[in-house]
Amino acid sequence: MFNLIRNENMKIYFRPRTWVMVGVLILAVVLQLVITDRFIAKPVEGQDWKQEMTEQNNNMRQAISEQSDTIPEMAKKQMEANILMNEYAIEHNIAPYEYTAWRFADAASSLVFLVTLFTVIVAGDIVATEFGWGTIKLLLIRPVSRTKILYSKYLSTLVYGLMLLVILLITSFLLGGLVFGFSGVDQPFIYVDQDGVVHQMNMASRVLMSFGFEAVTLLMIVTIAFMISASFRSSSLAISLSIFVMFAGTTVVQVLSRYEWVKYILFANIDLSMYFMGSPMIKGMTLAFSLTMLAVYFIIMHAVAWLMFTKRDVAA
Repeated sequence: MFNLIRNENMKIYFRPRTWVMVGVLILAVVLQLVITDRFIAKPVEGQDWKQEMTEQNNNMRQAISEQSDTIPEMAKKQMEANILMNEYAIEHNIAPYEYTAWRFADAASSLVFLVTLFTVIVAGDIVATEFGWGTIKLLLIRPVSRTKILYSKYLSTLVYGLMLLVILLITSFLLGGLVFGFSGVDQPFIYVDQDGVVHQMNMASRVLMSFGFEAVTLLMIVTIAFMISASFRSSSLAISLSIFVMFAGTTVVQVLSRYEWVKYILFANIDLSMYFMGSPMIKGMTLAFSLTMLAVYFIIMHAVAWLMFTKRDVAA
């Protein structure tokens, strides 16, 4: 199994595409750093951040009051949470412009979608390409089961995704520290729990939790892409369909969030941070429920991938 994984890693890391993706990810961090340093981390001269937050709250309250019937429920919840957090920041004198390495790393977590996208491309390509190019025959003549071949590809893809995630975290922290300083481990991060109560945690804990939850999301999205890759012979079709599912899944769930049955859809349960730093998409959802749904989908997707790969006629 180890030799199979090593072989798959060689296929991944010897392709120029792999390192282009790493370069694009680092470049995206640098670009976000420049934008943050020039336009976000520094308040407008003469601007009172407390007054600005008060005005934001007034605008959000007015929008909720006047457009209650047209604003989606999720957007309304977010606005109400923002109001509570702004009030808490004003009361406890927590300025929004104090950037540190930790806070920039937290902001850079928004780039995890690039990590997911790049890993989905690799996952969507890693099995389908073998069939498309006919190289699967060279793999199957070895005295190794199809199951081991399949999961050596899966594990190699996951390792690549985790590597990108670690690169994003380390790069954003180091570059953020060079520009904003490495202090601020205990800098407060404000959030509202599912009961509508405002809490704060130190920024270091927030960053580690955020990337941890993103790793769970990455695992599920990559598993979807891997299942699709094992189901199609065309790598371009597998990659395109995987990317479509990745971007469309959350959007569909948000559109259907008014219906209670939407909680059974994978993408309604994929973001576990909602139980720790927010509120569930559907009232009554629990962490145990979401973990159960993720486990069920995980098993089903692996079962489909295994069946499609092990039962497929290579000669066809």
